[in-house]
Amino acid sequence: MQNAAPESIDDKFFDDFTDQLQLSTVNKARASARNIRKDWNEMVDGVPGWPGKKVEIPTHVDHYVLPAGAFPESLWVDVNEYLESRRSKGAADLDDLLTEEELFDDGVTDAGRHVRDSTATLIHYRVRQFASALVHQGVMPATEMVALKALVAPKTVNDGLKFFIHRAGKRENSQIRGIASDLLAIAKRWVRSPESDLAKLGGIVKKVRPKHQGLPESARRSLAPLRDPAKVRAFLTLADEIVKEAEREKKVNRTVANRVAAALWIRITQRAPLRISNLLNTDLTKNILRSHNGKDAAVALYYTPDQVKNDKTIEVPLPRATVKLLDLYLTKYRKLLIDAPCPWLFPAANGHSKRLAVMSADVQRLMSDHIGFAINPHSFRHVAAKLYLTAHPGRYVDVQRLLGHRKLETTVKYYTEIEAEEVFKHFDAMLLGLEDATNGTGGKK
Repeated sequence: MQNAAPESIDDKFFDDFTDQLQLSTVNKARASARNIRKDWNEMVDGVPGWPGKKVEIPTHVDHYVLPAGAFPESLWVDVNEYLESRRSKGAADLDDLLTEEELFDDGVTDAGRHVRDSTATLIHYRVRQFASALVHQGVMPATEMVALKALVAPKTVNDGLKFFIHRAGKRENSQIRGIASDLLAIAKRWVRSPESDLAKLGGIVKKVRPKHQGLPESARRSLAPLRDPAKVRAFLTLADEIVKEAEREKKVNRTVANRVAAALWIRITQRAPLRISNLLNTDLTKNILRSHNGKDAAVALYYTPDQVKNDKTIEVPLPRATVKLLDLYLTKYRKLLIDAPCPWLFPAANGHSKRLAVMSADVQRLMSDHIGFAINPHSFRHVAAKLYLTAHPGRYVDVQRLLGHRKLETTVKYYTEIEAEEVFKHFDAMLLGLEDATNGTGGKK
């Protein structure tokens, strides 16, 4: 960068800094630069005589997305009716389109199946994103988008997606594929487009699907510390360390209770790698099964098909140490997090379940403070697969069951390269053995 006096730092300085950061290996460069701007402003406000002025905090929102009112009301009526049909019981049979595994990404809408409220909200927003892109691309004025049928003609989809492709630097990504998949589902399940159109839309979905094989680079980088056995041990004992620290506190308050909640989340996801949405929406009465009352009860987490992304029942037994932590949290700490009765295992102060962004921040902050590195909660499932396959190479069926993948192919596609490190270790050991034999040491030095 450049050497700059504190009093000369302004928005342009931070703009240049952000540009340089995006050229570096820093993950989430824009978000990191934004946080540094916030820290700078806090210093300006909070430190007497700080030699500088406040700077603007960018929002990084999708400014291209037009307000819903920019489009005919009839479009949103049609969208809402479509989403309501996807929520209906009959929609549960619509499983012959694109499954999660075929889309090869846990974060993408399972386009042919029934949807939960959170997924419906995402689809609604994607329709607005795409409709806005059509306007910006000059494909169609907003006034002509009176119903979903206007959005799903193959040429319209093809031309509209170019907007997102150019924004992404002419590369595929999960956002583009998600929008394309949703438009295909709308064309097939709601508009009833001709088979010739569906074939073309299916081809578009395949073409915009990211071509990566195995884990994305961001996930690989987050797992890198776990190459060190000492860091694996630190990771696995992290929850115990957090709870021991909390138990030593003379005054237990909401802050301490939130740390214990995060510790419980870490412990459960280490031992039972559930999807984040399931764990954060765990209901104390519906999703926790106990064999009987008492300290020696066997406990499992249980989720019905309508709560699970791939419509498979999940029942996960919890180890004794995890049950002990769960009971400690429920009897001593959880009550400090709520102002009124609510059913959630991880409650927010407003009585709702804790938001993902809040839990994610808590978990990563505790990891950084205690063990010197942080793993995004989305990657805890990858950690489970890595650790299991390191100990049991080739046992993909076990990992498939552990993670709840519908198809074995998904597990293999994601995690086959994880074993490469172990293969190279064995290969290196073999070469050392051959080298020792050649040197006449018989493997002894």
